[in-house]
Amino acid sequence: MFADDALLSTPSGTRKSQKQDLVKELEAAKKRLQQLQEELYLAKGELYLFTEHGILQSPGTAAQQELDLNEYQRIVSLERLGKEVLEMNASPKYSLKDTITFYLSGIEKIHRGMLMSFMRLEGDKLYSFAAPSLPQSYCDLLNGSTIGDNVGSCGTAAFVKEKIIAVDIANDRRWEDYKDLALPYGLKASWSFPIKGSTQQVLGTLAVYYKQIKAPTPAEESSLESIKNLLQLILENKLAEEALRHSNERYHFATSATHDAIYDWDVVTNSLYWGVGFEKVFGVERTPQTSTIAFWTSLLHPLDRDRIIASLETALQDSQSDKWQIEYRSLRSDGTTVFIEERGFIIRDDAGKATRMVGAVQNITERKKAEQELRKLSFIAKETINGVLIIHLDGALHWINDAFTRMMGWTLDEVKGKTPSSLMNGPDTDLATIDQVHAHMDSRQPFECELMQYSKTKQPYWFRLQIQPLEDANAEVDMFFVLLTDITQKKAEEQQLRLLESVITNAKDSIAVSKVPAVPGGLLETIFVNPAFTQVTGYTAEDVLGKELKMLGGPIVDAAQGEALFQLEQAIQTGTPCEIELINYKKNGEKYWAHLEAIPIYNKTGEHAHWLFVHQDITARKNYQAEREVLIAELTQNNADLKQFSFITSHNLRAPLSNLVGISNLIDMQAIPEGRNRVLIEKFKESTVQLNHIIDDLLEILVIKNNVVLQKEPLSLSEAYTRVQNSLDRLLQEVQGQVHRDFTAGDEVHFNAGYLHSILLNLLSNAIKYRSPQRPLRVQVKTERTPDALVLTFTDNGLGIDLNRYRDRIFGLYQRFHDNPDSKGLGLYIVHSQVKAMGGNILVTSEVNEGTTFVIEFKAR
Repeated sequence: MFADDALLSTPSGTRKSQKQDLVKELEAAKKRLQQLQEELYLAKGELYLFTEHGILQSPGTAAQQELDLNEYQRIVSLERLGKEVLEMNASPKYSLKDTITFYLSGIEKIHRGMLMSFMRLEGDKLYSFAAPSLPQSYCDLLNGSTIGDNVGSCGTAAFVKEKIIAVDIANDRRWEDYKDLALPYGLKASWSFPIKGSTQQVLGTLAVYYKQIKAPTPAEESSLESIKNLLQLILENKLAEEALRHSNERYHFATSATHDAIYDWDVVTNSLYWGVGFEKVFGVERTPQTSTIAFWTSLLHPLDRDRIIASLETALQDSQSDKWQIEYRSLRSDGTTVFIEERGFIIRDDAGKATRMVGAVQNITERKKAEQELRKLSFIAKETINGVLIIHLDGALHWINDAFTRMMGWTLDEVKGKTPSSLMNGPDTDLATIDQVHAHMDSRQPFECELMQYSKTKQPYWFRLQIQPLEDANAEVDMFFVLLTDITQKKAEEQQLRLLESVITNAKDSIAVSKVPAVPGGLLETIFVNPAFTQVTGYTAEDVLGKELKMLGGPIVDAAQGEALFQLEQAIQTGTPCEIELINYKKNGEKYWAHLEAIPIYNKTGEHAHWLFVHQDITARKNYQAEREVLIAELTQNNADLKQFSFITSHNLRAPLSNLVGISNLIDMQAIPEGRNRVLIEKFKESTVQLNHIIDDLLEILVIKNNVVLQKEPLSLSEAYTRVQNSLDRLLQEVQGQVHRDFTAGDEVHFNAGYLHSILLNLLSNAIKYRSPQRPLRVQVKTERTPDALVLTFTDNGLGIDLNRYRDRIFGLYQRFHDNPDSKGLGLYIVHSQVKAMGGNILVTSEVNEGTTFVIEFKAR
């Protein structure tokens, strides 16, 4: 490519002749090189024979007959193989891999039992390049292995840059960690030779494997040394060719793919050469006529021409200057103007006079446009309400605007040099999205996403990130522009909408949404129904969408139905919420009761836009209510009848019982002689008294249960208890009982006076009655204040109650817990009934033979 470009300004006939001469010379040089290589190999064979056997190959001598025939055949075969390899290497038809594979296969035929391999060294790793007879799976195991000491034969040879002879792989220390790779394939010996370039850099390794334990013979070492030398020659030759080809390709691709044009100006002869980018930059074809300084001058913009020529002349005249750089405008053949940046290197003679100038011109029109856009963008970035970040390629922050500081709290000094992730990531930041951001930045690509970030005060924000690469003067990305738009409110609204949609869709209640008509009184068009609507009514979405829900209505069966429909109509007209119960009809005509809520829905501007209708099938509830009302009426009547029966029974029993009590009191037991009749009469009197007590207790319980409205008044607990204790003082003295009381935490309760006296009397009398015979009676009465009640605690050290047995019956009627003849099982029942009747509560704790504590809660007024 360079040869063609260099001949651009030479007449065409002369260029063609010179090119043909160069080709002939190159072909002749190649043939001469091949002859020299063949002669070199023949000389090496003769030298080996002389060195090893002390005999030159002179035809017809007696010594030749004594020469080992096999050794001679080996040398000749190696020479022939080397010649064929050199021919392949010189041919463009064969790749380097083809040539080396052919060479190694030939060696394996000359030395039976050898398994040859060549590996290329790239960096510090070896890669299989050619191994004609080794199993591919074994080569794959070694592929990419890192060189080092004691890394098999090849890895070690490449590392120490010396040959490695492993006679017995199984017991060689350099194969200690790798023998399990080779032994399964039957490989028992391995020799490796580093192939070095002219600079002593290792290019690869030549390896020999045997399937028996073996050391190399002198003949094998001689062959391998010859092979190594030829491989070095082939490799260096091919690598040089590849380097030249790649260099030419890179130059061609670079100049073709970029907006640059390379030039070479001979200042002395005023001849100018332009590279292949000339057409792209200036828009004209390269010809001898366009490759002149005069033509280049004609392309300059008239307003820039004098400035550019003056600047160039100044640079050429300045003997201390070796560089020239300038920006200017150029006129293209299509009439458009492009911006050009030119850089030149000035070559001077010993006297400092400019003799040559080599340089490049670049079309920077796009960069100029980008700079203009960047200036606009900079103004916008400063004034916008959105956050703006400028980020380096490594992710470090370079600049932020004031809006970012207002939103996130950090100043420029606080964030400069730090990464946005280190500042703004938090618990709910999606790391997968962060990875996508980094991937696009690594590939210099624009990207847009939504991401949660956190402010300096750990306040979460949802942002829409818009990332745009920024290019430098060389049209290479050197920074990123990031725009942060706060979408926190939008995300919250979206979340609410998703939740609302999920709730509506999955709700068990029937839900329908209708659009408010544009004209009052217009069609209330249904736009949505959930699955529950179909389950309740039988109507599908196709049945109702675009229509009003009047199909659910029916005849007005009573005044309540008419009133409900009137309320709904008024609510729709006025746009107010409404809640009614009415009778609806399913698609199959079945009637059902519905509880309907009509809720107006407003849009962001506050305009009433939709109606949300939520209705439930309450038929079962309505039927239950009707049944319950009937049942309540029946129970109320039965209860009234039972109460009446109880009062009548108690009243009717009272008169005969009073007569019996009176008669029993008139009987003079002293006048009745001892005997059966006297015993019967005593039992009669005892039973009559007991029956009278039972009737009295039942009447008291009936009074408590039926006395719904009782008079409550402020009472003093201490005074009420004093009266009770005074009434039982004689009994307390008889049993030597002591009472400790403390009403300092609270004394006043709002209670019925008679009930309070009865409760305290029952508790104290029970303490006396069920005292322990093993210790004197001790009673403690005190009050405590809680936020909701005044608590009275009554504790004794009596016999106690086995709550494990009687807990569920402690306040039951006729429940007795001790074998006391005076126990009737009514006291605690009456106490519990009286406390509950006044809205209080009573609890009990007790341990057998330790005592009992009753806790009564008097509710605050």
